[in-house]
Amino acid sequence: MRAPDPLTLGPFTRAEVLLATALGWLLVTMISGMTIIVSMQIVSRYLLDISLIWSEEVARLLFISMVFIGAALLARQREHLAVTAFADMLPQRGRHFADALVEGVALVCAGYLLRGAWTTLLSEWDQLTPGLQFPMGVVFGIVLLSSLLLTAWLALNVAASVRAAILGLPHTRNALPESGRDTSQ
Repeated sequence: MRAPDPLTLGPFTRAEVLLATALGWLLVTMISGMTIIVSMQIVSRYLLDISLIWSEEVARLLFISMVFIGAALLARQREHLAVTAFADMLPQRGRHFADALVEGVALVCAGYLLRGAWTTLLSEWDQLTPGLQFPMGVVFGIVLLSSLLLTAWLALNVAASVRAAILGLPHTRNALPESGRDTSQ
């Protein structure tokens, strides 16, 4: 049985869940592609004595994209690395306020990340990668969009934590609904 969600996005809940699911599958596709590309490079270099000049660059671009998309999804699911020894000793309401404080600090950092992603995108839009001549603006765009999602999901988590504390809801680690996920832990 699912616990009641501390924060609902109303009519946007379904769209938000679909976005998160799509990003999760995008991550699976990206890591699969990166694994295949790196494996191809190893086989071609050591068995065929041929170096694929594009493989390292593609793997690096995929990795950068995966890090930022993954960071946003982890914030959504409240699964970033956290030390909860002190917060776990607090009563339910205190845990919610501790979550709000931690996520508020993360939100400030995400704001700086968002600002840096925007200025980098503007200044480096026309830069091309050395091997593939791929526009770095695409990668910086992914960083910007991921930073925007990270900021939005952290803001929603702060609001959810404060609301849950005020309403005296039971403490769970997840703030936003996710299809098929039990949040009653």
